[in-house]
Amino acid sequence: MAEVKPFRGIHYDVKRVGDLTRVVAPPYDVVSPEEQDALHRRHPRNIVWIDFGKAKEGDGPGSGKYTRAAALFREWQAEGTLVRDPLPALYYYEQEFTIPEKGTFVRKGFLGALKLSPFGEGVVFPHERTLAKPKADRLALMRVTDAHMSPIFGLYSDPGDTVLKNLRAGRTAAPGLEAVDDLGVKHRVWTVTQPKAIIGAVETMEDKGVFIADGHHRYETALAFREEMRARHGVNPGAAYEHVLMFLCNMDDEGIVILPTHRGIHSLPDFSSAGFLAKVSAHLPVETRDGSPEDAMRAVEAAGHDGKAIGWSAGDNRFHLVTFPGLRAFCDRRLPEFPPQLRTLDVVLLHGYLFEHLLGISPEAVTAGQCVKYYKDPSKATADLASGAIQAAFFLNPVSVDEFRDVSLSGHVLPQKSTFFYPKIGTGLLIFPVGADDRVPG
Repeated sequence: MAEVKPFRGIHYDVKRVGDLTRVVAPPYDVVSPEEQDALHRRHPRNIVWIDFGKAKEGDGPGSGKYTRAAALFREWQAEGTLVRDPLPALYYYEQEFTIPEKGTFVRKGFLGALKLSPFGEGVVFPHERTLAKPKADRLALMRVTDAHMSPIFGLYSDPGDTVLKNLRAGRTAAPGLEAVDDLGVKHRVWTVTQPKAIIGAVETMEDKGVFIADGHHRYETALAFREEMRARHGVNPGAAYEHVLMFLCNMDDEGIVILPTHRGIHSLPDFSSAGFLAKVSAHLPVETRDGSPEDAMRAVEAAGHDGKAIGWSAGDNRFHLVTFPGLRAFCDRRLPEFPPQLRTLDVVLLHGYLFEHLLGISPEAVTAGQCVKYYKDPSKATADLASGAIQAAFFLNPVSVDEFRDVSLSGHVLPQKSTFFYPKIGTGLLIFPVGADDRVPG
């Protein structure tokens, strides 16, 4: 199903820029305004100048962040800051990272050119909805640069790890590109040009589906760009614009980590901790314990080994642990409005039952950004609870890889902020040129 091709990647010349740590960046959609400023200050050739440039006063149709990005992209190539590999390659990519109290992990995969396929054709499976504004931004950048600046993160199933074994056999001893990002994640990329290794990986991928873990907006943007290029230049299976830059990772690998996104509630005029506890206790087992929000998070993780559990705290050095015995029957009775594939997810139990049914927080309010805050870093939820910025903090376990796969295959999408695949894929390590004359090998 998945048709993957090698390509001639564009990347920084390490001899020219030195430490790549100074010039790579996270994906644009997780960069805060403060981080955007810091990355611009870090190095005059940081990829953020192209991928996530800043608007300026006086910008108009003929001069703006997109035209500046295009000019910089041409300039950096002309001066040799960015160079293009002479041979088509697949790029073996490792990320080494540490999660406190859990240990050190290495996530392994490769960068390749995946043939674009609209959702619904049984090749590429999404798990979330997209918004128009981010796609318009990415399409404007793609039009002026003729390039995919940031890879999409895709997963495939390969219990025998055959794809990556082929690529490891063909890689050089040392990576050609290395960087350490601001979170301490070590990024290592090897260029694989050995024909036997590439053919082995490509052929093994042919019977696999690809599940988008991160980058839905960029994938749909690549589809829109393809249609524009087809209108001007025709359908061409060998054209680079028929493909998208994808980091492909084996979902059966132990390096796959999905972290939870915790929640906080605020601005509920009638909320009281005792009242909410009484409502929950009327329908579900609740255990109240002494301890901090961090203790609540640990208790939720431990309870999650035996079933579904959600923890919440309104302060006072106490937390409440909610469990869901008879899960399927409870969900069928209390959450019939959700498809069966979604009803038993932790995030649906939280939003669909605790928030909507018991607290009256409607899905429309959540979508509009009202009443609920999201926390990847639980310590920020704890700080907001202590300051009174939120009325209660809720802690939950992440979606599992199996749940992620099952929902994606079902054709449904996960609720907002359900998956946090850690860490993010680096931007600026590899760029995929997709201009009218760019080709991928047959």
